Amino acid sequence: MPHRTPDHAVVFVPARIADPAEFAAAAAPSLERVEACGYVFAGIVRTWDDAQHMINGGRAHVVIVADMGHLPRDRRPRIEAATDPVPFEPRPEQCVPSEVASQRRRRPRRIR
Repeated sequence: MPHRTPDHAVVFVPARIADPAEFAAAAAPSLERVEACGYVFAGIVRTWDDAQHMINGGRAHVVIVADMGHLPRDRRPRIEAATDPVPFEPRPEQCVPSEVASQRRRRPRRIR
């Protein structure tokens, strides 16, 4: 199985959040998601244009937000909320090799 390079993630915290405690409350769950998903942390941006610039420039593959309400309505790149479930990728030892899977033959279903 080829080794997959982890996605780079950028955290979006709107510039309207100026209070340090509110900033930390918005950034912390997103940073936890970056770690839980195994993403490479690409930075924190404060404007949507900066987030799109990082996506378009290939420096990030996903934007993480703490709250979907922080997003502008016309968003385009892949977006994940900090509260979304973490995708599960099975470990290689949990996968059935294709040669083993192809040895399992089922009888065709009979239609009456």
